[in-house]
Amino acid sequence: MNKLKVGWFFGGRATEHEVSVLTALQAFENINQSRYEIIPVYVSKKGDFYTNPKFLDLKNYKDVDSLLLSSTKITLGRKENQGGFFTQGLFGKFVTLDVAFLSFHGSFGEDGCMQGLLEMYQIPYTGFSVLSAGITMDKAISKAIFKELGLPVCNYLAVSRIDFLKNPKQVLEQAKKILKFPMFVKPATIGSSIGVNKAKDEDSLNFALEVAFTFAEKVLIEEAFENAIEVNCSALGYEEIKASVCEMPVGSTEVLSFEDKYQKGGGKGSKQGLRSDDLKGSGMASLSRIIPAPIPDKLTKQIQGATVKVFKALEGCGVARIDYFVNSAKDKFWINEINTPPGSFAFYLWEKSGVKFSKLVDMLIEFALKRTENQSKTQYTFESGLLSSMAQKGGINKFVSDEIKN
Repeated sequence: MNKLKVGWFFGGRATEHEVSVLTALQAFENINQSRYEIIPVYVSKKGDFYTNPKFLDLKNYKDVDSLLLSSTKITLGRKENQGGFFTQGLFGKFVTLDVAFLSFHGSFGEDGCMQGLLEMYQIPYTGFSVLSAGITMDKAISKAIFKELGLPVCNYLAVSRIDFLKNPKQVLEQAKKILKFPMFVKPATIGSSIGVNKAKDEDSLNFALEVAFTFAEKVLIEEAFENAIEVNCSALGYEEIKASVCEMPVGSTEVLSFEDKYQKGGGKGSKQGLRSDDLKGSGMASLSRIIPAPIPDKLTKQIQGATVKVFKALEGCGVARIDYFVNSAKDKFWINEINTPPGSFAFYLWEKSGVKFSKLVDMLIEFALKRTENQSKTQYTFESGLLSSMAQKGGINKFVSDEIKN
């Protein structure tokens, strides 16, 4: 039986570049090597594409510049009705890919850009589609969809960099009019808590906006919740969708920070460095968490139902994690945001739901191939005969002239 040729895509021109590398290497450590031929495709912080088996070993990232010098630059493309990539250089060749396994987080990878590129070359890929990925990457647009679905969201205000630079005082006044302090300020189109700050007054709000706008063109200002905890739930599937157990992440500060998410959990994910021989405890898996979340069964079921509802509405494929705020005393929850894909592919939630990491990877690849099979039933071109007709009538000007007369 021939192995499936899987392009292992990760990295990217994004603030979450390193998180993407961790997610990719975690999944690689848990893949069934007997079923797949893994071909790494690393996207540098400059946006260049490379391949090299060394990209699949964490210890090689001690000197990324040297690693890139020893790697081969590639260009995605298509040859003889097969998608894949061309290697650059004197002895360049074409390498076919059966499917692309995407582990991107952040800009130009998670947001539909990479998905669109793969669609152009007809390479099946894991995760959400071009449109769905673009929507879920924008927290403001996502919240608008959540509201349309009848799900509760926090009070918020979306602000563009253009408006803020044009009249920062007006933006501050608008925020104070609509929302109450304290407020959370976050870039609308990146994750991993990068650029997120809590504002307790006008001065700190102005500072938080300036910080957030260095990372995104759009920023969300959200009214903080009182007496609420964060609860996360994951969805998995393509034709049939199911929800995972719920978790309660535990942060060391009021804002669940980058360090909380990726550099906690003892030696495996600590600031002393990541162990290349054990990646399972790094990335989002290193975050301190309580599973299952300590909330009433009724709320758990409501959150799981909302998670599946959102996933279906966005025509999701693969795996996603949706984050909520919960006030158990008031028996209420509010949906916060969706992550596609979530850090570490939320394997820690699926293992608690009876799905091993290796099986999760298998399923993500299977969903990608099923979606491509479904897409193959769609006719994307149409033979209209328009160009031939125009040519026979003497060209574009003659054709337009005749159409005007008629």
